[in-house]
Amino acid sequence: MHAVRGQKAFDWSLVILVNFMWATQVPVIRLIGDRLGPVTVAFVPMIVSALIFLPLLWRENKKRNVKMRWRWKDIKYFVLPGLIGIFIMQYAYTVGSRLTLAANAGIITLTIPVIVAMFASWMLKEKMNIIRILSFILAIAGVLLTSLSDVSEADFAHSGFLAGNLIFLFACFCCGYYNTCCKLLVNKSFTELEILVYSSLIGSVASLPLLIWVEPFHFDQFVNSGKLALMGMLELSVIVYGVSSLLFFYILKRMDVTQAILGNYLLPFFIALMGVLLLSEKITPVMAIGGALILVSTLMVTVYEPFLLSLFKQKNVREPGQAAE
Repeated sequence: MHAVRGQKAFDWSLVILVNFMWATQVPVIRLIGDRLGPVTVAFVPMIVSALIFLPLLWRENKKRNVKMRWRWKDIKYFVLPGLIGIFIMQYAYTVGSRLTLAANAGIITLTIPVIVAMFASWMLKEKMNIIRILSFILAIAGVLLTSLSDVSEADFAHSGFLAGNLIFLFACFCCGYYNTCCKLLVNKSFTELEILVYSSLIGSVASLPLLIWVEPFHFDQFVNSGKLALMGMLELSVIVYGVSSLLFFYILKRMDVTQAILGNYLLPFFIALMGVLLLSEKITPVMAIGGALILVSTLMVTVYEPFLLSLFKQKNVREPGQAAE
């Protein structure tokens, strides 16, 4: 019992770490500023990440005495995740974020865990229970406290932002689909490196036309973009696209995707924290309370869900008997 609880606590800490890594994407892109184009920022780190982790996959396969999965019977499982969950998602995020307000995009992002729950119910037959529903409500309340400024600055009534809002929402659906597909791939016993590398390679190949014709990539301009921009792109390649994804896939071996994705609601808090550390912004007591609520909600579904469900069932069993007396 203690070993299981310890594993769950470890997984909870990994959920927090993964979302902290994902949160670094926003301040890093803000630090890069206008030194590189949006298509370059969206896809070059993904390509670099695939090239960095491909040798690691080759080494892993050599140790396992297995061949690279280049045949259609294996690679077919990665086509839709790579195209929809990586290429289309990233491009839609890039286009949508340019056509709407940052505050609108931040609020729309809150739909991702709900979308994942919908896809997981359909594709994985995962079921929502009272604890998960309560955790979602608690997490959303925490996010609203964390993102009060975004809520106040959002503008969904302006027709000029409608296209951007819809494109960004479509990107969130792509993200939800990708996360659910990753759980399917984990269930099919693909390794974390296989899921990362194969889906990234497919997304990378699909992005090449954009880097050739839409926003032509020039290596000399990229190299001369400055040390800060290059370090930022490397961080995106290794941490955001690489290590964080590997850890997320590792978590999915023992956790429903609906449980794991609830940690996404930590992103606004961590982004605010990154702003404090890197951009001299301030974090308010209300934001801290919101972050605490989100942490509690993730604890409820990752560590204490079985215990809380047993308490809820015991309560429901006792109440009819008490009424009959």
